[in-house]
Amino acid sequence: MPIKTQDRPIKNIREEVIDQLVMNYAHQEITLDAFESRLDLAMDTEDRNILLEQVADLDLNTDNQYQKTKADKLSSDKNYFDDDFSGHEKFVKILSSAEQSGRWVVPEKIKVTSVLSSFTLDFTDAVFSSPVVHIKMFNLLTGNIIYVPEDVRVVCKTSSYLSSLNQSVFGSTDENAQTIIIHGNCILSSMDIEIRITLKEKWLNFADNVKNLFN
Repeated sequence: MPIKTQDRPIKNIREEVIDQLVMNYAHQEITLDAFESRLDLAMDTEDRNILLEQVADLDLNTDNQYQKTKADKLSSDKNYFDDDFSGHEKFVKILSSAEQSGRWVVPEKIKVTSVLSSFTLDFTDAVFSSPVVHIKMFNLLTGNIIYVPEDVRVVCKTSSYLSSLNQSVFGSTDENAQTIIIHGNCILSSMDIEIRITLKEKWLNFADNVKNLFN
């Protein structure tokens, strides 16, 4: 007997609904405008019935080819991984400019020392090996940027001295989400926490890739 809708985790229902929306858009069963408007509702609502309404009139379901394409294209978007990886990573930047980005494996603890430098930590396509990542920072006369995925929760516990800390985007508010906790000190420095690409933009890009595959 199937599990009742109200007893299922809403994140699972949301992902299934989005998958079905992508599949129908890719096969030109719905227009781009319809896909975007339904995607917005599917990503924003916490009501299971509203979620299911977005695909109630769509007959086309996902298949093995879709799931394979999704695994290849969006594997780096998952919150948790079974990679056998643990440990620490240290970044020391003095009188330099550097960026850590791409599909890199994020350890549980990261230490960043940045003096008279510019350093970017980009978690957009990173692979998280631990549900909670701790970053210890020491910034002196530095400008740092941290990019986080939209579904990642950020907790900032840094102390600032004659510095600017821009937390314009915090990511997820779900306490069970993948979490990044930032510790340390900023002295005569600036640090920005931002989202480089939103979940909606990722789904739109993925949907266009699937559409090109099937047409």
